[in-house]
Parts: sequence; structure tokens; C-alpha cells
Amino acid sequence: MAEPTPNPAPPAETPEVAGEDAGPSKKALKKAEAKAKKEAEKAKRAAERAAATAQANAAAAEDHATGNYGQETHETKLSEDATEISLKTLNDEHLGKKVKLRAFLQNARMQGAKMAFVELRETGNWAIQGVVAANADGSVSRQMVKFIGSVNPESFVVVEATVEKPLEPVKSCRVSNYELHLTKLFVISSAPAMLGMTLSTANKAVTNFSDEEAPAEAPVEGVEKLSISGEVSGPPAASMLTHLDNIVMHKRSYVQQAIADIRVEVKHLFRSYLREHGFKEFEPPCLIAAASEGGANVFRLPYFEKEAFLAQSPQFYKQIEVLAGRKRVFCVGPVFRAENSNTPRHMTEFTGLDLEMEVTDYQEALHMLEGVLLHIFRTIKKTCADEIALVRSVYPSEEFLLPEEGKEVRLTFAEGQKLLREEGPEEFRNVSDFEDMSTPQEKALGALIKKKYNTDFYVLDKFPSDARPFYAKEDPTNPKVTLAYDMFMRGQEILSGGQRIHDPVELEARLRTKGVDPKSPGIREYVDLFRQVGAPPHAGGGIGLDRVVAWYLNLPSVHLAAYYPRTPKRLLP
Repeated sequence: MAEPTPNPAPPAETPEVAGEDAGPSKKALKKAEAKAKKEAEKAKRAAERAAATAQANAAAAEDHATGNYGQETHETKLSEDATEISLKTLNDEHLGKKVKLRAFLQNARMQGAKMAFVELRETGNWAIQGVVAANADGSVSRQMVKFIGSVNPESFVVVEATVEKPLEPVKSCRVSNYELHLTKLFVISSAPAMLGMTLSTANKAVTNFSDEEAPAEAPVEGVEKLSISGEVSGPPAASMLTHLDNIVMHKRSYVQQAIADIRVEVKHLFRSYLREHGFKEFEPPCLIAAASEGGANVFRLPYFEKEAFLAQSPQFYKQIEVLAGRKRVFCVGPVFRAENSNTPRHMTEFTGLDLEMEVTDYQEALHMLEGVLLHIFRTIKKTCADEIALVRSVYPSEEFLLPEEGKEVRLTFAEGQKLLREEGPEEFRNVSDFEDMSTPQEKALGALIKKKYNTDFYVLDKFPSDARPFYAKEDPTNPKVTLAYDMFMRGQEILSGGQRIHDPVELEARLRTKGVDPKSPGIREYVDLFRQVGAPPHAGGGIGLDRVVAWYLNLPSVHLAAYYPRTPKRLLP
């Protein structure tokens, strides 16, 4: 019998083989599941960040401070309880209080995205630091901080702020012990992004006073990092031409404002001193029918069908006032000289301080003029101490020396020349007692007098006849000299004066010796004044205000002491 056939064995399990028809393994599925979960989490977080950013952007777009900054309009509102302040009078009583200030924004600097510092200048160098920082309630926003930090320097703004004490004194600002925490700022008038001359340049000492046109100096763009950061930087000094071509910035500079303040004080002291001594002010004309002092240095101009002149001096009108019985008079006004002199000492228009007085002896007028000048010098040393110090920080100079009271230095012209011959430089060994002094002679004599008498101010008396105009009265004891004087500061003349001829016969004779026809137009009318009435003896003098200010401060040019200097090549601005 045949053996039975055994049952076939079940097929063995075949391993997973990669192929098109093979499915993913459990391990792969788990890996894919983890990756998907991770991607989902990542997407969720990204969505949350995007939502937060969108929410922040939406909140930022909703600027709650829009009414607290921007360009000033008729709708601009400042708090009614904010007190308007002046930086000069800011004190502890203002601490913690709400104030408002109109000022030039001198400088601005961002400190991150939420804070900015500014400097606000009211006048001169009266500046204060302002701080603005974004806050939680939104009344000061980031947008507001960014706007304030980008305002162009020298724009005119109005701010509202609270007065606080800084953590330490702000060395860059004159008002150093207070600062303003800004809550509002509006631009009243915006400055251009590029200034023709920056404040930093305007406050540098001018050394080039040439009137020749030079190539344009490149303007300086943007904000200079001058005071907030404490850095001393910026462009080099500009020429006087550049200053005058950018006249507003020239006059905004604190050094020019200090000079102007001193000039104002000199005029005030001149007026007040003379009023206290019985003088009365009057106003002479600038348009006249004939040259005041003759010669070629006179401006002519058409006057309807006639010719007119700009007054070289108020001399004749001062005399008319005295002849009219006013006894003591003075005037302050413009004087014109058509001299083609392009020097730091000269201008074609300057301001004269003039006085005239009835006298019994011409030295009464000399002492009056000397007295008013000494009063001015001694007073401004006290009343303008800050301004003088500020000017000297830019234009260094030695203190102006004055003689002790009762020891005023008065030399005759001949004594001055003698001093030059004996102790002066070699080139002045042969100077004459009867020829006028040159500018180098004056300066050399000034140096000798300072060394000998320790003063920068002195008087020279009894000038030679040939060096004085036709109306100067001759010394009755020596007709080669006149009863006339000059006064000097730092070796430079700032005043001429003397006794005038009051007798018409003597006046005509003096005119003829000067080669002038007493019957010539303008002169005839002058001589006839003394025939109309009996004229009292009188004397006086004229002071150049611009020179007084310039030489007291020892400025390199008289042009710096003038508001708007006029030279043979400069009629603008």
C-alpha cells in the first residue's frame, strides 16, 4: 500500500519589501505623525505672533497723542492752566508745574524709539533741555517722540511741559538746573532741512573780513552734534561775507546778541548820563543841501530837481540848537562817509553819539565827554558782565583798563608826539607836532601810554590847526594849534571834538585860510547863522558808537559791532 502524501507546509511569512505597492511602516507613520504635530504647533505659534503683531500695529495706528504734536494750526490747543514762562526767570517756584514756552528748537536727539532730548533756546544763549518719553496712557506716543526728534534745528516751536530737576546739571544749556518734560510740541514755523549757516558756525570767531566775493561755502546739512552730546564738532569758521549772506543766523548767534545787548546798554548810558547833566535830546536831519564838512567823502543823490547829500555829521545842527538857547544838547543817529576805505576800522554808515554845550572854557566839554565815556565803561563792566564774558569766550581779550578817578590821562598832541619820538618805534623818531597822526602812530602811542600809565583810555588835546576842520577854534595863545581834542581806546580814536568858532568874522577868516570860499553854497548859509543872533561860545564832540563797542571788546573788526555793516562793497542786507 502506498504511503499517504503529507499535507503541504503553510507558506512562510515574507519580509516587507520596499516597492510601489508597499505601505508605510508603523515607525514611519509615528514619525510622520510627530512631524505633523510639530508643524501644527509651529503654525499655531506663528499665527499667535501675527495676531499679536496685528493687534500691536492696530493699537499703534490708533495714536492717542495726535492732538499733542504736529504743525500748529488754528485748532492747536494748549492747556489754559499752563503758565507762559521766560527762561531768564525760571526758578524753584515752577517745579512740578505746567508751563508753556515759545522757543527755537536748537537741537534734537533720539534716545531709542521711546525717548528724545531737545534743546530749546529762547533768546541769546538762554537754552534749556527738554525731554519727551512715550508713556503708558498714550498721551505721549512713539509717533510723537519720533516727530519731535526729527524737527529741523532752528524751527520755531511752542511746547507745553512740566518743570523738573534733572538728575545732574545739564552742562550744555545755560539753564542747567531745570529741564522740561514735554507733553505737547507744535511747530509754528519749520526751518529748512539744510541751513545756509548753522548756529555752531555762527558762534565761531570770524577771522576773514574781506569784502571780496569768495566761492560759496557749502551749507551744513542736518543736526550738528554740538551740545546735547557734549561734543565739539561742526564746520570751520565762516567768513564775514558768509555771515552777512546768512544774516538771520548771524544775528541768532549768542555772541552777536551779546554784542548787540552791550551796544544797547552803551546808548542807554550815554543818554541817561547826559540827561542827568541837563542835556536835551534832538533829531538832526540826514538829508541836507550841502556837504556837512566839505571834501569828497560825501554821498550825493538826486532830490527832485536839486541835488542832496547824506549828512557826514550832525555838527551844524548841534550848533543851531545851542544858538537857539538850548544850552546843552545831544543826538544819536546815523552818520555817512563816502570813504573808499576797506578796513576793519571803517564803515560808510555808522552810529554817532554827539553832544554840544555852551561853555566858558572848552575843557568843560572835554571833561563832559570824558566823563560820559568813563561812566559807560565802568557801568557796563557791571551791568553787562555776563555778555562781556560770553563775547570773550569767542573773541578772547584782556580787560579794558581805565585810569583811577582823578588820575585821568590827558596829553597835548605835542606831548604825545614827543613820547613817540623819545620812546616809540624807530620809524616815529621824527614825527612832527604840526602834522596829524597816522593810524600806526596812534596804535604805537596807545601801547606806550598803556605801558606808562596802565590805561587803555586817554585824551589828546590841542591838535594842530592843519589837522582840524574850518570851524575849529584856534588857541588864542598859539594859533598853530586848536582848542580841539581826540579820545582813544586801545590806541584807536573813537571821538573828535573841540570848541567851535562862534564869531562870523573869525569864521570867514578861518575859511579863507582853509581855501574855502565863505560865499559858497552851504557854507554861506552856515556862516549866516552866526549873523542872525548873538552866539554863545560852545564846544562838543562826536563819538563813534560802533568803535566804542568794538574796541572795548577788542573785536577784530568794527563790522561785528554794527547791526548791518555798510562798506564800499556791501549794501545788503
